[in-house]
Amino acid sequence: MNPKPDTAAVTAGRPPQLVGKPVVTPVHREVTHEFASAAEFAAVMEDASRGYLYSRIRSPNTDELAAAVAALENAEAAHCFASGMAAISAGLELLAPAGVRVIAARQLYGQTYSLLRARGDTAFVDATDTEAVRAALHGAGLLYVETIANPQLTVPDLPAVIAAAHAAGARVMVDNTIATPIGCRPLEHGADLVVHSATKFLNGHADVLAGVAAGSAELIALLAERALDTGATLGPDAAWLVRRGLKTLHLRIERSAANAGRIAAYLDGHPRVTVARYPGLAGDVSHAVAGRLLNSPGGLVVFDVGGERAGAFAVMDACRLCVRATSLGGVETSISHPASTSHRQLSADELEAASLSEGTLRLSVGIEHVDDLLADLAAALA
Repeated sequence: MNPKPDTAAVTAGRPPQLVGKPVVTPVHREVTHEFASAAEFAAVMEDASRGYLYSRIRSPNTDELAAAVAALENAEAAHCFASGMAAISAGLELLAPAGVRVIAARQLYGQTYSLLRARGDTAFVDATDTEAVRAALHGAGLLYVETIANPQLTVPDLPAVIAAAHAAGARVMVDNTIATPIGCRPLEHGADLVVHSATKFLNGHADVLAGVAAGSAELIALLAERALDTGATLGPDAAWLVRRGLKTLHLRIERSAANAGRIAAYLDGHPRVTVARYPGLAGDVSHAVAGRLLNSPGGLVVFDVGGERAGAFAVMDACRLCVRATSLGGVETSISHPASTSHRQLSADELEAASLSEGTLRLSVGIEHVDDLLADLAAALA
């Protein structure tokens, strides 16, 4: 067939299938796929045969990322979302639909806290107080906690609180963003669903928004089915970037945690610092639990300085290497003020209940040379 130019402009030039496979999966930006026959088309459409039909349903890039996260979390399956909050929202809708009472940690990322507070049927408790969690669980359908709280860095006794929730007939959802699967795999302790803001440590380069949920094949299938309706689909470029970042996750966590340990020890002894929090510090309130539960204490450090907000802002403004930026888990060390950024949604009473103050600063420790980071902080605190 010798097509006319109008047709050739649309259809010509497809490369032949040659021998040789790419080492890295290409970015699959196509939205639709063609089939060899109408019957094959119908079989995939009905899900009688697994295939690629429309990228809101599945794509090679999101399939690869989901499989990688499932392997890291030792999960049967995983599903990708357009953001961490999309994954959290989907998980809450599935495990705690309207009318289901939720018990949640008082120590949570601010947007998650705001989402749960808006439900009207959520009770917040100190997740590090296992007896308080157990007492609150009567009549609840879901327990929601973070492996390492953002930004308080408290660590609940996951095996104990998960066992208590299941004994009360409740399921358990764990945000593992800060710990990452390198630090902890909550499903192995009995959690029903794990969620991540893959924007953070999983990606590690501050250049993509993404979320992932991991759990049993049954739960993930239900999440995927609901995601068809809500449309919070992760795009192929974003999925490709997160998958690339995952390849160095273990190396970045190792360096970040080593740097964070040195910085936490320095801040813990600094005269201007009233409180330094890091699960790896021997005197930290979560040190004992973290030692039993975590393979790594993580890459976040939290500290309080005098002078309330003005004092905290002065320290931030004096930093030259630590960047003043939101989010966390990147290769660059960043510093932020939770009360005015990640936890701006909380009232003064809620901040106090969550053990945060106007003088609290959060460091997301990157992979730079630790001596340079220490010098920057020393100058900022001088």
